[in-house]
Amino acid sequence: MNFPTPIPTTTLAYAAIGAGVLTIVAYVLKIRRRRFEVPFSMLWQRVLEQRDANALWKQLKRLLSLLLMFVLLGLLFFAALDPTDGGRPPQARTVVVLIDASASMKATDGEGDTGNVTRMEVAKRHARALVDSMGGADVAMIMKVDGQATPLSRFHADAALHGRTIDAIQASDTPADLYRALGAASDALRGRQNPLLVLISDGAYTDQQLAAATFDPPTDAGAAAPVAPPPGAAPGTAGAPAAPPVDTGDADADAEIKRRRQAYEGKNLAAVDLSGIDVRYIPVGTRADNVGIIAFNVRRYVANKAAYEVFIEVQNFGTEAARRQLTLYSGDTAIDVQPIEIPAGQKVRKIYRELSGGTDHRLRASLRPVDGPGGSDPFGLDDEAFALLPERKRQKVLLVTEDNLFLEGAMLVYDNIEVFKLTPAEYDAGPAAASADMNIVVFDEHTPAELPPPPAHAMYFHPAPERSPIPVTKTVDRPRITEVAEEHPVMRWVTLSDVNFTDAHAFKVDRARGEAWLAQAVRDVVIAARRDQGRKILVFGFSLAGTDLPMRVAFPLMLVNAIDWFAGDDADLMTTYVTGQRLKVPLDGVAGVTDAVVVRPDGTMTWAPVADGVASFYGTRIGFHDIRAYAPPEAAGDDAGNPRPRDHTTFPADDEAPIAEREIAANLGSPEESDIAPASTLTLGGAGGKTLEAPGTFTKSIQRRFWTLLLLGLLALLAVEWITYHRRITV
Repeated sequence: MNFPTPIPTTTLAYAAIGAGVLTIVAYVLKIRRRRFEVPFSMLWQRVLEQRDANALWKQLKRLLSLLLMFVLLGLLFFAALDPTDGGRPPQARTVVVLIDASASMKATDGEGDTGNVTRMEVAKRHARALVDSMGGADVAMIMKVDGQATPLSRFHADAALHGRTIDAIQASDTPADLYRALGAASDALRGRQNPLLVLISDGAYTDQQLAAATFDPPTDAGAAAPVAPPPGAAPGTAGAPAAPPVDTGDADADAEIKRRRQAYEGKNLAAVDLSGIDVRYIPVGTRADNVGIIAFNVRRYVANKAAYEVFIEVQNFGTEAARRQLTLYSGDTAIDVQPIEIPAGQKVRKIYRELSGGTDHRLRASLRPVDGPGGSDPFGLDDEAFALLPERKRQKVLLVTEDNLFLEGAMLVYDNIEVFKLTPAEYDAGPAAASADMNIVVFDEHTPAELPPPPAHAMYFHPAPERSPIPVTKTVDRPRITEVAEEHPVMRWVTLSDVNFTDAHAFKVDRARGEAWLAQAVRDVVIAARRDQGRKILVFGFSLAGTDLPMRVAFPLMLVNAIDWFAGDDADLMTTYVTGQRLKVPLDGVAGVTDAVVVRPDGTMTWAPVADGVASFYGTRIGFHDIRAYAPPEAAGDDAGNPRPRDHTTFPADDEAPIAEREIAANLGSPEESDIAPASTLTLGGAGGKTLEAPGTFTKSIQRRFWTLLLLGLLALLAVEWITYHRRITV
């Protein structure tokens, strides 16, 4: 008898022991008889003379009812083992069904040119027919393949359950990761009886993906013949082949070593090992013509934030020329409409310069079909692309300084700011009033007792150590910048390696407070940044009077980057993301926050972990995503003041305001996935690999299961127990 249960037998054993203990406890603690006082006591003499029913050694006097309880539990847990009649027949197969659910499976050519059935629907029909045709002893696992490989079931033979699993599969907006899917399927089938892998797909994979598999069994390098020790070697040592090989004096051993080395030279060690697995392929899809947007981005001009330019790239993946109407939208308003013609297999690039106006910061590019030949295609997912235009924010900048012509002159290169100036004494006379309505306050060798209130951002040059917003550890003489955080928006395109300084303060950076280093002199941080309560703080440890930085191009460029960072315009380099990857989105002012809420384009929400101010999640849908970070709840009864983690089973209420919010746009952006040409045949393993055939018919096999009979026996015993109880036999 075989037990193909998905539950480990040790788990069932522990559960059975626990149930047995609870049964004994329940038997001992059965209902106590109630005491009644009656006028004629002799009538109840036998009842009154009964011994105490709560004593354990008295309760076990009638073992029949306890025995029935144990038999019932035994039948229940034995049925959970799913016993079968003997082992599986030799011809029984173990099948993994890989169902392609990538973006190209949304093409509506599943049934030719009718345009109303997707490839995904046809693939699910093939999958249901496959599991329905399996024998009774065959078992299968369903696995979904898109940007990730997701097993959707365990190995079992329930065709109805497999059918419900297949029906629930939906195609995503991501490319397919065939390499990961084959690796997962190979691991699941390794060592199982008669392994069979069936791939149901349109075959729209790259040559690199198809080549990343091998059907050759791995060579056992440890099985090489013993190698004789070289002349002069110490007794008991073995000769080892070197490059070039050492002549060991044993011709057979040298030949074996050479053969194994040659076998490994042309072997791809990273390839998925499919040796011993029968791999088959079921193709879907009929049409190859498609035109899609493969690149779409937008940026504002650095010098003129009122204008922006848009880049769009369209590619024709078909074999005939195609025509479309390309429309650029700002929100719901079309700001440009033009017909385009794309030659077969070619790309068309469009750059829209000096655009201005628009009613929305959301931009959308759309390819519309036109009448006539080459005017439409079956794949609509890449006919739309999305981007975000950084909002135009004219900044009010307050300079708190004595006369510093270098600093004031550098501000003139940026025409999207309005500059005000106060001396340190004038600022200290009324700091709240002075910083009111200001977006940025720049302190030149002056450190007030208090930071400007939010949302005003602050920039410090050579702050006083006792009042610095980021703690100062020491002063470094004549530092040299050795490392710059190039990924930070403030340091973008900035080089400081050849800048001279007389001295600079070194800061102590704490990531838990939302701080980050921007420039280091060896290990001393001399430029640092901080996100705090919705505002940003930038600290330079040096004085502008003690460096030649103002004489270099890096100085005004760094100020422009800093103002853009304060305004949030640093997002102009991250307006679009690509689906099928883990998206990493920086958030402002989220120190101490461990998770954020992601609102997908369809309105559904999910949680995303946050680490070092960056939220990360896997992008599965094209369109606009909203990422919101909320303040952690207060820790009730926690003397240490640690925040209590949020309950991920519920999302914040609509009236709860986020402390940070970021919107991003995600697109397919995959020329490989937009090339929807289906493959009627598929070859794995590259040149000289294996061409996959369609799966054959399954051999009929029967495997009788007894769990239904066991459950019927369980019901019969329950009936017996009920009758004996009410007949006063077991009580």
